[in-house]
Amino acid sequence: MKKILIAISLLFLAKLNYAQDLAKKIPANAFTVATIKGDNVFKLMFVKDFNESFVGKKLLTETSKSLDKNFTSIEDFGINLEKNMYYFNQLSDSITYNCFLIPLKDATKFEKLINDKDKKIKTEGDVRTMILPDSSSIIKWNNSMMYFVTGSIKSSFFADSINSARYGIKEIRYQNNYDDVAMADSAVMVTDSAMVSTTEPVVEVVAPPVAEGWKVHPPLKKQTINKSKTKATKSTKKKPAKKKSAKKKVIIKPKKTEEVTEVEITDSPIMGDQDAIDSTMEMTQTGKPDDQYDEYQKERAEQDAKKKQLAFVWMTAQADKIFNSTYESIETNKSYTASLDNKAIAELWVSSLQEVYNSIAPEFGTYGKAGLMQGYGSLNAKLFMDDKSFRISTGLELAKEQADAYKKIMNRKLNKNFLKYVNSEKAIGFMGYSIDTKAYLEEFPKLMKQTYGSFLGKNMEEEIELGTDLFSLLLDEEAVSKVIKGDALFVINGLNTKDVTYTTYEYDDDYKQKEVTKTKKETLPDFLFMFSSEDNRLMNKLIKYGINKNYVTVNNNIYKIEEKKSPVDIYFMIKDGIVFFGNSLTEMQSISNNSFNTSISKAHKTLLAKNNFSFLFNAKNLVGKVPTEEIGGEETAKKFNETLGKMGNVYMISNPIKGNMVSADICAEIPNGHENALKYLFSLIENAAK
Repeated sequence: MKKILIAISLLFLAKLNYAQDLAKKIPANAFTVATIKGDNVFKLMFVKDFNESFVGKKLLTETSKSLDKNFTSIEDFGINLEKNMYYFNQLSDSITYNCFLIPLKDATKFEKLINDKDKKIKTEGDVRTMILPDSSSIIKWNNSMMYFVTGSIKSSFFADSINSARYGIKEIRYQNNYDDVAMADSAVMVTDSAMVSTTEPVVEVVAPPVAEGWKVHPPLKKQTINKSKTKATKSTKKKPAKKKSAKKKVIIKPKKTEEVTEVEITDSPIMGDQDAIDSTMEMTQTGKPDDQYDEYQKERAEQDAKKKQLAFVWMTAQADKIFNSTYESIETNKSYTASLDNKAIAELWVSSLQEVYNSIAPEFGTYGKAGLMQGYGSLNAKLFMDDKSFRISTGLELAKEQADAYKKIMNRKLNKNFLKYVNSEKAIGFMGYSIDTKAYLEEFPKLMKQTYGSFLGKNMEEEIELGTDLFSLLLDEEAVSKVIKGDALFVINGLNTKDVTYTTYEYDDDYKQKEVTKTKKETLPDFLFMFSSEDNRLMNKLIKYGINKNYVTVNNNIYKIEEKKSPVDIYFMIKDGIVFFGNSLTEMQSISNNSFNTSISKAHKTLLAKNNFSFLFNAKNLVGKVPTEEIGGEETAKKFNETLGKMGNVYMISNPIKGNMVSADICAEIPNGHENALKYLFSLIENAAK
């Protein structure tokens, strides 16, 4: 019975601790979420060790200097280092929010990080608010957490004339007939039942619709923000007619189920420099290009100030929701929760690759919102550190149809005979991959149709269908897969410095051009590339053609490509169902006469044999291979080689597809003599900074 009670108590404490995690403050419609797990980080390195490290001392020294205070430990910052810290963002068609949630252990210590010379911190209950001087960011905190938000208005939103008219924002463009355009624009009236005015400029600022997942309770209350009187001028061709100062009303329109909140802006922190902006708006019309450009700049400054004010209103409402409202959190998102791993020290989750494309390609307009990334779901990445390595594990969700296609394509292993030609003792690196060529060619039209079909539009459906059918008809997938089976291996066995000839031109005193051949030293890799082929008929025809045209020469079944402009000699041969390419004649000869020195390690053999894709870089085998003059002299070269000598192997692998998830790992091993990956990383940073 006692054991049962203890177990229940531990479970209750675990649930309580989870409930205190700030993830519950992240809205369900967050686009990106990044996490740093303080507890896992400081299990690898105690706070005391961090303070005494090179990075820790640098951080404390610079912070103390910039804030004119004395910090001796990162605990002096007041942050709860045993809890998770979060970054998240929210996207909409009008504004992007970038937000940070930091757990606090001592709010009093945290406030010492803030230089509040102008006493701009406002307190409501236990919540304190500070607006940064440029009014582009807001900091809010209480005794347990700090929230930082910055927002940026999307210019594409106001490119829409309906949105511009709704919010009283004009699109300003510089042109020679600017005066006429400006006068025409000034005549544009925004008609709305909530605002009727013909003599005073009125700005209607509408709050963004409450995003899905917010479920705000209760609705916003009325509030008044003070604003200094502003001037508005109306340009004429002779003299600017000054206008009486006018108050601007901001109408915040949430969903129909919420109350309308009216904010009378009489002293907004964002408009602190409005008098300066408005004073520049008093201008004379001379018709000269310089005057027109000045007028354009002043008009643009006024419109930017309006956008900034609008962003500030929206950020304020968003920050208030985080502290005061009840809404659906990211913890209800199954894709997000499935991506979490308790052992990771940092995590990143992105809700949709299609939305990533939409956000970085607004210039595509309608095409930017096409399904170019259709079939690709959420993306996640996790960072692990232990006593053996760093590891970044990535995962990408696929639609079922897409996942099934990739399972067919990845259903092949690397040719085991490739492993005979890998020498782990001298190889600087290698990259191997294996796919089923036949399956790839069969699935390729479907994947292209899925990706580009929505991009080209519904009107092109028949053309796309015809194109994919034609592709399949013209190709004999079975025949192609015998010529190129789909597996290959590329190995770099070293670096060599060679004299390379090149052609340049010189000019005499009469400026007559003369062709000159010169030589220079270049450091080039010794490489070996191989791929599997069952049907060599096409290859043999190409070789015969090359020999007839003097493009290729042959010696003991080893072929050489005759290309004068190439900085290296390229050799190739066909042996045991493998096509070899390389730039070392000695190596090709050893393969031909079966005298190649095979010495592949067990780890490298496993890496290549068990994964569809694998990449490895052996830093130690590069030590001393790069010429001193190519990396900045002896001192730099010494530091470079010392760093390489302390590094372990770096490799990347693809994992088998599980369910609808495709994943890959990037790993960097740590050498012996280091306690764990985090302390090893700090030692590398310190060594590089010396």
